[in-house]
Amino acid sequence: MPTNEEAAQVAGILLIVLDILTVAGRFYSRWVTKLGFRWDDWTILMALITGILPGALTMYASTVSATGPAAASNHNPDYVFTPEDIVYTKITFSTSVLYFFITSITKLSILLLLHRLFSISDRFRMHIYIAEAAVVAFWFSATIADCLNCIPLEWTWKNGNADPRYCINFNTFWLGTGIAESIIDLWILLLPIFMVSSLHLERNKRFGVAGIFLMGGFVLFSGIAKVVLSYQPNSREPDFSRGTLWTTVHMYTGILCANLPTARPLLNQIAHFASVIGSRMSMLSTSRGGKRWYSLSGRQSSSRSDDVSGEEGKGKGDFALPMWSLNSYRGP
Repeated sequence: MPTNEEAAQVAGILLIVLDILTVAGRFYSRWVTKLGFRWDDWTILMALITGILPGALTMYASTVSATGPAAASNHNPDYVFTPEDIVYTKITFSTSVLYFFITSITKLSILLLLHRLFSISDRFRMHIYIAEAAVVAFWFSATIADCLNCIPLEWTWKNGNADPRYCINFNTFWLGTGIAESIIDLWILLLPIFMVSSLHLERNKRFGVAGIFLMGGFVLFSGIAKVVLSYQPNSREPDFSRGTLWTTVHMYTGILCANLPTARPLLNQIAHFASVIGSRMSMLSTSRGGKRWYSLSGRQSSSRSDDVSGEEGKGKGDFALPMWSLNSYRGP
């Protein structure tokens, strides 16, 4: 049975591939609809490029020290780190700094997209600005506290987290940042729901649009799961070996869900292409199955019963998803 670290690596690779595909589809949709590229697109691209680094670093760290995960979560003050454990801990420390950047820039991308789609309301814009300020404040405060969790910093990889003389209680820090991040995620999740409920749309279309944004609820769930599994009561160090899978899922599904509202033009083109191919295959099958008539010249023609007038076939390849296009709105 694979360990949590191995499962996290597999999940990370699969989700990174999906993130690359959805980000590429996002930029393609922007190009096809001629809406142009804005900050919400560039920030999610930045999150994707930066998000590849933790996966690569974690895979490299696992090859450096087989005991690294256990050492990183060890809260015994008498435990002595091996040189390999120190290298592993340095690498995982750098990924924790990257984690706060990636999740924060992803949240900013979602907020910038919401501003792009629903900026017709002054009150909604104010909520967006407040949420953006909260995200930036969370990013800076969490990153600074993470970088100064031990003074001097080298005690981070000397098992100093178990020694209150040098380091803060990282278990409490991880719990606190996890709770703050979950509150921000819930806030961002509710913002578009309130706005969609006020749109003048048919009920099924309104539910369809709201459903796209509600898929971000899985990001909220994964964020709560990583905190609950990592937290160790009466300890100064969280158990990262238990929470690493959900930490990885939380980081990469955020990028994935940020691209879903922009995917409609690409999905329409794929559906149209599939419809055209299916229609042509059906016509080819009918043509091959019809009767053949031979003229005196030896030429072959289809049965009259198989003839289809141009008027009857007109428009049969047309296809459109019955969903309101979020990409058709250009803002004020």
